[in-house]
Amino acid sequence: MRKKGWGGKTGRVKGRGKKRMQNVILAAVAASVVGSMAGYSYSAEQARQAGFAFGNELLAIQEGVGELQSSFSSHVVRREEGDLTEREFADFAEGHFQSMGELISRYDDLEPPGTFRASVEIFKLSSESQLRSDMEYASWIRTGDDSHLVRSNALIQEAFEYEAAALGEFNRAKLGVG
Repeated sequence: MRKKGWGGKTGRVKGRGKKRMQNVILAAVAASVVGSMAGYSYSAEQARQAGFAFGNELLAIQEGVGELQSSFSSHVVRREEGDLTEREFADFAEGHFQSMGELISRYDDLEPPGTFRASVEIFKLSSESQLRSDMEYASWIRTGDDSHLVRSNALIQEAFEYEAAALGEFNRAKLGVG
C-alpha cells in the first residue's frame, strides 16, 4: 500500500526527480560559467593594470633619458661656446654618467608583459649606447684625440638605430603582432 503524498496524490510523480536533477546540474554549470567569467574579468583587469603600470614606468625611464640627454647636449653647446671650462664640463659629465647609469639600471626593475620584453631590452641597449657615446665625447674633450669623437658619433648612431628598433618592437607588441 502506498502512502499518500503532498496534495493527496499517491507515489512519486514521474520525471519530477529527473527534472530537479537537471535543474541542479544546469544551475551548477551556470554558476561555473559565471564564476569563470568573473575570474577571467578579474584576471584581465589585473593584466590591464599591470600593463598600465609597466607602460608608465617605461615612459618615466624614457623621459628621464631624454631629459639627461638634453642636458648633456646643452652642456656640450655651452662648452663649445666657451661658457664652460674643461674642468666644469668634466665635473658635469661625471654626474651625468652616474645619473644615466642609475636610470639605465631601472630597466632591469621593469616587469614587462611577455610580448614587451624584447622592446625593453632594445630600449636599454639604446640608452647604454647613448651613455657610451657621451663618455667617448667627454674623452675627446679631455684628450683631443679624434678617435674618441669618431667612436662617439658611431655610438650615437647605434643608439638611434636601437631606439627605432625598440619603438618598432613596442608597437608590434601593442598590436599583439610577433
